[in-house]
Amino acid sequence: MSLLVMKFGGSLTASAAQLRQVVRIIHAESLAWEQLVVVVSAMSGATDVLRRIAELAQQGESGAYRQLLHGLRADHLALIESLFPTGSLRTHLTQALDRQLLGLLALCERLAHSKKLLPEQRDEAMAVGERLMASLVAALAQQEGVRAALVAAESVILTDGTHQNAHPLRDAIDERAEYILRPLLKSGVVPILAGFIGATRNGKITTLGRGGSDLTATLLAAALGADEVWMWTSVDGIMSADPALVPNARVIPSLTYAEISELAFFGARLLHPDSIEPLIRPNIPLRVRNPHNLDHDGTLVQASAPEDGRRAKAVTAVDGLYLSLRDQPFDLVTFLEQLRAEAPNLVANLVIALHSHRHATLVFVVPTSEGPQAVLELRQRLQTRLPAWEVQPVKVIAAIGATVDLHLLLDKRIRPLASALGADGRRLIAVRPADVRAALQQLHRLTESDFAER
Repeated sequence: MSLLVMKFGGSLTASAAQLRQVVRIIHAESLAWEQLVVVVSAMSGATDVLRRIAELAQQGESGAYRQLLHGLRADHLALIESLFPTGSLRTHLTQALDRQLLGLLALCERLAHSKKLLPEQRDEAMAVGERLMASLVAALAQQEGVRAALVAAESVILTDGTHQNAHPLRDAIDERAEYILRPLLKSGVVPILAGFIGATRNGKITTLGRGGSDLTATLLAAALGADEVWMWTSVDGIMSADPALVPNARVIPSLTYAEISELAFFGARLLHPDSIEPLIRPNIPLRVRNPHNLDHDGTLVQASAPEDGRRAKAVTAVDGLYLSLRDQPFDLVTFLEQLRAEAPNLVANLVIALHSHRHATLVFVVPTSEGPQAVLELRQRLQTRLPAWEVQPVKVIAAIGATVDLHLLLDKRIRPLASALGADGRRLIAVRPADVRAALQQLHRLTESDFAER
């Protein structure tokens, strides 16, 4: 039985026109494949709004969080009214919307009373966006004639208790997928699930980190033995660089699992950094596509990819922290143990380490899954706890597959803070945030087939 798992990103669920296109694709692929599973993300921006609502509630800012909550309701209600002009589905969705938001309001009132915002409460708030969108897409698919069923993601995606960035329990997910999803698939039903959301074994809601809907899709693909995974997004595929910074960036036709994992870790925002791992052992291909350009094949990711004569597949940049200590005794192992107590996730992402007995330069990546404010928050904390160290934000640029020293391609106006040669031919360089645009544009020449070292 051919089985496809599709995931639709938040940039594709923000308007009625986009949602109609999403459902047209679901309908078409439900006819083309024997079995189909669909994962959907929250409306673009909704998760950040939900995070802010919880924070304002904890601060006692009743008027501010209620205003944001009202805006969130208005955005989703506008979609419901546009997509479901009359009938029982519209009434059902409006009632479901209000139930979810009343639950969120009750949580906010508890936060305002306690003045504390626990990680599990933050997860509870942030899960609302995906739940709202999954119920809307499932209802729209049913209205358009698809035999679809809304399935609670937390009933299938079991995790540990690490709130905000939970780790999946793969064996448990495999069992739940067989028990809950397989019977629906065998009966010709398309399960539609929210991404990003999981639960502990005792039912506590967790989330998989920023971009976690990607991971939901690949976990389900691995559990069900899917033939392919398609990630639908608002661009034509994985780009050779961020097109907002490098205007001549192009779509990469094919990548290996290793290459896409590197790109995701080093800032390519189209995929969650952990989302490739579930696909590797079962060798499930992944394709990134644009629903508004169906004639484009997108980017295919699989175990191996053909060489195309370029010196690098892509250059990308991710937020990082630069730590420097001068003229003081230094032991790397001792320092990392000290740092692990302050920022355990940061220690795991040390990518450049240059040190001697009395001098050290360390560069850490702050993954995109940590959120946009993570670098500033970590810098502030570390400056307080490590007064002898220079701590500053940087951009860590990775040139995947490059063989040339990146310094050679940068003009003298850009002064790298640190560089290193990593595994699998990966070249890394840390620059000041103000230099990242110019550095990426210069290094992007590595991805051109006619590039020649000077």
